[in-house]
Amino acid sequence: MKYIDFLEKFKNFIIIDIENIKIVFPSFNSRRLYEWQKSGKIIKIMRGFYVFSNRKFNDSELCLIANKLREPSYISIEYALGYYSLIPETVFLRTNITTKKTVTIKSVIGNFSYRSIKENLFFGYKMEGQEGSKFKIAEPEKAILDLLYLRLDIKNIDDISSLRINLDVYKEIINDTKLNSYLKIFNNKILNKKVVLLKQYIKNND
Repeated sequence: MKYIDFLEKFKNFIIIDIENIKIVFPSFNSRRLYEWQKSGKIIKIMRGFYVFSNRKFNDSELCLIANKLREPSYISIEYALGYYSLIPETVFLRTNITTKKTVTIKSVIGNFSYRSIKENLFFGYKMEGQEGSKFKIAEPEKAILDLLYLRLDIKNIDDISSLRINLDVYKEIINDTKLNSYLKIFNNKILNKKVVLLKQYIKNND
């Protein structure tokens, strides 16, 4: 196969999956991918996933790639909190929640972190982003709970304070009823205590 034929078929793809290639070109020889990597035409992100080397990615596209590299997954924790302006920092590491093993994927286009969670806790996400590059991201209430659940270093109100939660944004977008209903699904005593500390912190700074 010629590279020009491959380019014509996949030039509009944000990320190219080897399975997609085999659907379009059933007799495709995967050695071509190695050759095109060596010649600098494409970049291997991880086994089975590639991007064109001259492609520039916006935030939505990188979040979509994060979802695609490990399925099922959705963006959460610090990146999601930053996305909703609940914390002031700009977060570059896209941490995803997945039902698969915890892992970090490092690549030339960015690093993607995946935190494992039980299947019954894989909920509370929605679609965001631009048309053509929509991605799954935790709802703000779920992002907060995911963070408190997975961050073992958060133990007291000082730790809550160190998150530097934007109180104005919190009061505007956090649905307390939804937060409580999601909390019940976790059914975790330690998380319950952390949420009590969070609410105490919000009240103290009201």
